[in-house]
Amino acid sequence: MYRTPQWLDDLRPTQLLREPFCRECARRGIRTLATDVDHIEDHKGDWGKFTDRNNLQSLCHSCHSRKTIAEMRAKKDALRSRYRR
Repeated sequence: MYRTPQWLDDLRPTQLLREPFCRECARRGIRTLATDVDHIEDHKGDWGKFTDRNNLQSLCHSCHSRKTIAEMRAKKDALRSRYRR
């Protein structure tokens, strides 16, 4: 999905133009150029959710990495608790 022309030529660059600064840094009063486009809610392979412009946010690489790690931990914890029952 991330190699499609729609992502590479439209969604990603348009989002960075629309929101050139990191949304998370801005919440902390810091102005940092965004480098990554993030799906606010995981699209889980759903093309409609993947291409939904309202589900995109611009982040700096640091914030995007932190968010990704947190989401991966949450999924791992959810799986662990699910199989402990």
